[in-house]
Amino acid sequence: MSIKGIYNFIKTAFSKRSKSSVVAKKTEENLFCRQYWKQCADKNHLTPLNKTSVSLHEELNGINHFFVSGSDPKSMDSIFFNTGLTPRNMIKISDTEFKRLKPSAETLNVFRCISEKPDFFSEYKLYQKRLHTNPGDIINMREYAYATSDISYAKVYMPSKKGILYEIEVPKGSKISRKGVGKNDEIVFPRNSKFECIDTQEVVNGEEHYTKIKLRYLQEENILGLI
Repeated sequence: MSIKGIYNFIKTAFSKRSKSSVVAKKTEENLFCRQYWKQCADKNHLTPLNKTSVSLHEELNGINHFFVSGSDPKSMDSIFFNTGLTPRNMIKISDTEFKRLKPSAETLNVFRCISEKPDFFSEYKLYQKRLHTNPGDIINMREYAYATSDISYAKVYMPSKKGILYEIEVPKGSKISRKGVGKNDEIVFPRNSKFECIDTQEVVNGEEHYTKIKLRYLQEENILGLI
């Protein structure tokens, strides 16, 4: 191939690559999630609040089955108990409020327990997958995951004394919903939060036999999915 031919080949290749980048960028900008949060920002719905917890902090646990066990989506449009809201409304309100929360002022160390699941439970496959988490793995908790600084309180949710105990490092500056102070607090993470596995350990202590998984919360704006 001549020098001119090589030049034209390289020029064409870079031109195609440039066009592909533009198309990819436009595609990303047109994603529903990008448009949704842009509209929220335009309407001033994302102005930071001087709040450390979302308004539906206590109620969100009641709708976590939609994300974990795949409940009938039709019931997402029925009023949820005494809230006066449908689960779909609760999700939209909470997702927006999480983005507006005051960032945490300190690094937190919190605990979350998952009791052992029988093989006929809908969550069994997910439970087994989490049991085999390895250092370096990134796990995605699709639900509004609850945790606390009080390990004794966390273990209440592992009545069989078998299951998974997550020890989670929450870096300073995280936007998490927090109620209470010190070991009397309760934490709720935004849905679809991601965590990096730092270490795993098998714990056997008397009647207790569980897998301890140490995680680090990844500070990401990643609220996507079911709304």
